[in-house]
Amino acid sequence: MSAKILRPEGEIFEIAASEFRKYAALLTGESPEAVSEDDGASDLFILGNDAENPFAGTAYLAGRLETAGVRCGSDDFAVRFSEKDGRRFVFLFGGRKRSLLYAVYAYFETCCGCRWFWDGDRVPRLPTLPMTGADLTERPRFAYRGIRYFAHRGLTRFQAEHWGFEDWKKEIDWLLKKRLNLFMLRIGNDDLFQKAFPDAVSYPAETEWDEDKPGFHDRTSAWDLRYRGRLRKKILDYAFARDLMHPEDCGTVTHWYSPTPKDFLEKEKPAFFPQTAGSNYRNFPQEQVWDVRDRKNMDCYIALTETHIREYGNGGIFHTIGFAERNYSEDRAENMRMKRFVYDKVISYLAEKHPNAPLLMASWDFWHKYTKEEAKALLEEMDPDRVILLDYTSDTALDNNFTNWGVIGRFPYCFGIFQAYCNNSGALGSYERIEERLAVAARDPACRGMVFWPELSHGESLMHEFFTKNAWRPGVKAESMIAGFCRDRYPESAAGTMENVWRDFFPFIPLITWDGHHAELFFNSTRLIGWVENKDARVFSVGYPSPETLRGLLPKGRAILSTLASLETEDEFVLRDLYDIARVTVGRYIHSGLAAVMQAMARFGAGERAPDDLPALFETCVSLTSLLAEILGQHRDYSLLASFEDLFREAPVHPRFETTLKKNASCAYNRTYVFEHIRALYLPELNEVGAWIRDSLAAGRLVDGAPYLARCERIANDYLASPLSSIDRGVRNRLEVFSDAAETIGRF
Repeated sequence: MSAKILRPEGEIFEIAASEFRKYAALLTGESPEAVSEDDGASDLFILGNDAENPFAGTAYLAGRLETAGVRCGSDDFAVRFSEKDGRRFVFLFGGRKRSLLYAVYAYFETCCGCRWFWDGDRVPRLPTLPMTGADLTERPRFAYRGIRYFAHRGLTRFQAEHWGFEDWKKEIDWLLKKRLNLFMLRIGNDDLFQKAFPDAVSYPAETEWDEDKPGFHDRTSAWDLRYRGRLRKKILDYAFARDLMHPEDCGTVTHWYSPTPKDFLEKEKPAFFPQTAGSNYRNFPQEQVWDVRDRKNMDCYIALTETHIREYGNGGIFHTIGFAERNYSEDRAENMRMKRFVYDKVISYLAEKHPNAPLLMASWDFWHKYTKEEAKALLEEMDPDRVILLDYTSDTALDNNFTNWGVIGRFPYCFGIFQAYCNNSGALGSYERIEERLAVAARDPACRGMVFWPELSHGESLMHEFFTKNAWRPGVKAESMIAGFCRDRYPESAAGTMENVWRDFFPFIPLITWDGHHAELFFNSTRLIGWVENKDARVFSVGYPSPETLRGLLPKGRAILSTLASLETEDEFVLRDLYDIARVTVGRYIHSGLAAVMQAMARFGAGERAPDDLPALFETCVSLTSLLAEILGQHRDYSLLASFEDLFREAPVHPRFETTLKKNASCAYNRTYVFEHIRALYLPELNEVGAWIRDSLAAGRLVDGAPYLARCERIANDYLASPLSSIDRGVRNRLEVFSDAAETIGRF
């Protein structure tokens, strides 16, 4: 008689049994029956711990099931094998609902050879499901393990706001396969204002558009807000059924990605906090913080949170950004008093309404606007029994970080990796620094969690594996996991080759960090001229790898591109990583070359002689940028047109959203590896920069950049006005393009 799945009644056990049957069928071609009663004869896979499943409870009380190491109510889990009277039993259980799913996925991973990746599973073929083996018991180092999804728009793969329900189901299942327990939807308010203030805020008309707002400030929704509200409900219901945590936003939540509707401002007329000069938000009333010194305004913020709990959430854990990215006063002491005041208002509300729920206090403002002394002083005034510092900037290169905020050993915090910014898509950051600081956090009992905020949600496959492994059991080194990563991710025919490619590529990753100078120069052509004219040559030397560094890596760079050019494969995992690695490798050379050119132009403007090879270096950068377009044009991950068309699969799309999408994705903050951008925007702009360089060198001085910048502006406007479908999509085959790229980087 074939084995059966024995499960008690209840939604989580139905989910676990369904997942078990799904992967059993993929592995063996057969799916075991799920039953709620033991027939006394079949081999059994038993779902649930001794308190949940009567069969497991009887086995435990009889001394036949060892549950040691699995703490009730925790994320601990176990897989136990046993035999009795000729029958075989596999017990899969955890300390709580989600850890039952951890046990199921761990069985398929550890005992059956399955592997889980954000973009899909690797499932081998087996004759039968194993029912004997070594017992497995695991518990996490960190209580909180999660990912923060963000509100940028652009390419479907990278931007969570583009995802439909099936995308989110796949993502949430992956979170559980990797034993995470928390995720954050920082992707806008959806229809929260309409539900919180139905008498004041109406749903926008089908044609309503933020036409007057530049760049990412245009928050016109692709989909109707009613649909987005229903989608949010389905996503969170799916996650909560699987026992995931989702923090409720509370406090001063208004921001560029969560603006106040115009209706609310017109009818409620909230006063705003004054902000210091230079704040981006002073020009956008919808993004300003309401003055919570007026109780009415704080009550409205609270109404948003309570509405989200009622309509979508569950109020189990909370999150606040405080007075993020803004300063109230030029006087530092007054400014800090006001920031403390804002936090106190939030904490007082939670103490009264949700006294048992922890508050995650986002670290962004600490890193962005505080000194390390100010951050330390503020945290000394916070109650460690109520507040956890959600530090997703732990990997900063600056000394303003958690090691200097007085939290180690005394204040609860989560260690975080910030894979940013949006215009730094792809592999980046210092694994070495992350590993060094994570070792400090892992030893510290005050560190309660590990979090990951990739501003581009699926930027780099290796980092996803590195994060999820360390979030469960810290101490895994990135470089040492490359061999296993390649064996797990790629077919046997490609694993060895891809391991060599990743090892050659690894030194390229830390050449750019998010808190070096974060703007990818070749995606900000207008800034190239502006920075030189402003005599700010420093920006071209902070955080940018030098040509000498890239020349030293030429053997590896050429080997990467040559190998990828000749790699014959149709495997989707290989292809995706192939183009990821190629785009970043080529991008590093363009980036470095343009930085060197602009440093030389700045010195030329100060009276120095320009290097003889300066024009040639610039033309090499232009050639590489053209080749980069051909690289990106071979994979739909990098097509803005494909991403725009994806939206229509989910729901009707706003008639003007194509323009909004291009505005959002091509503004200075979001410029990234997009095929259409490079071909129709970046290259024409670079040609204007090249003309300015040539004219300046011919004149023996820097010529006025205004005419060139004006033409760049016209290029950008023409791009916004032209359909994505009108852009020439012709590219050569991979062998030709990658071979040319390998030869062209040799000109450095």
